[in-house]
Amino acid sequence: MIGWNADVPANGFHNRTADADSTADTASNVSTNDNPAGLATEVGEVDIETTPEHRNLVAGDPRCANWTRSYDDPDVTALRERMRERNGIPGLEVVSPDEVERATTLFLREGFVAVRNALTADHLDRLRAAADQVVAALVEADPQAAVGGGAGGLPHRYSFGGTSVSRHMFHQPEWCRLIDLPTTTPILTSIFGSPDYIVYGAGGDLALPGAIEYQGLHSDNVWTELHDPIGGVSMRDLPVPVVHINFPLIDLTPENGPIRQVLGTHRSRAPIPTLADEPEWMRFSTVCPLPAGSAIIRDARCWHGGTPNLSKDVRAMPNVEFMAPWFRSEALIRSMSFDMWDTLSPHAQRLSRYIVRDKGETVVGAGINHPRRAERERLYEEQLATLDADDARTYRQQT
Repeated sequence: MIGWNADVPANGFHNRTADADSTADTASNVSTNDNPAGLATEVGEVDIETTPEHRNLVAGDPRCANWTRSYDDPDVTALRERMRERNGIPGLEVVSPDEVERATTLFLREGFVAVRNALTADHLDRLRAAADQVVAALVEADPQAAVGGGAGGLPHRYSFGGTSVSRHMFHQPEWCRLIDLPTTTPILTSIFGSPDYIVYGAGGDLALPGAIEYQGLHSDNVWTELHDPIGGVSMRDLPVPVVHINFPLIDLTPENGPIRQVLGTHRSRAPIPTLADEPEWMRFSTVCPLPAGSAIIRDARCWHGGTPNLSKDVRAMPNVEFMAPWFRSEALIRSMSFDMWDTLSPHAQRLSRYIVRDKGETVVGAGINHPRRAERERLYEEQLATLDADDARTYRQQT
């Protein structure tokens, strides 16, 4: 069975002790989970596997520090029962794809909206098969599931995009089909107020059984905060800059790691609490129950985080990521091949115009997922070395 590796201690093998005097713009911050540095966040003294914008989430989950990563551990069992009792956003409204106006209203008010039946049965099956291939590769390279990744580098969790040597999953047709869906494109167009938004990312996350830790609440800051010396405006005062859409591949239940969303926080300037300070109601503010094949459309600024997967199933949620027509950042890289781009719908091709490489160009690292950063970097350099020197130099500058 995948997961539930009792030899992997809570929070992993890393020493996650953080400096209590650290400030909000350092990787060892413990006072809040705010991260205005975004992609520019420093690695810090504890070098864990995580995506760049989440390097501040290094402290782990203090509540389970002495637990055993076992399905029948008494503390795990007690938490599972508590999650069954409390998990779920009271009155969670799940809309149909044709309720575009209602979906937009909920998104603008809450910072996210859940949409049922976003994927066809065929697309869901194909996406599951593609995700299973990635899971198999990661587990083969990391049998204990100890390396971790994603937001905070916790064990038994990985990021699809973060473990990809090319940094995204645009080499997979099943991910590329998510760019332009008849069920989500009208809602995105309404949210952005224009069809001229762009796609920049394809990834998502997965939580293996036995992921007993909570991820710290965070925003997906794929930017550095606006420079405004008088403090009159921040990214939270602007219309939505970035939207992520997650697609759960299994039904989200109270115990299998549903994402938690803290309603209305996309415009909040309040400091994001750490796990030690997060109130219980936030920990149980989860998007469940929700059927597989739904779409969770999220304002990337909204406070959110992963929750424990105390089931016996892998909980995977591929995603696709979009920028508003007016917004750009360093997260925008050319990671889609021309041949893949050529298979897309006209609308998806237009959305992908900033990430497609020229005809005949290679996407370095496409098709390879590995949990360890050092190995990803080695494979990247190995493939880059096969290119002409000028091409390699240009490629490096563009990514």
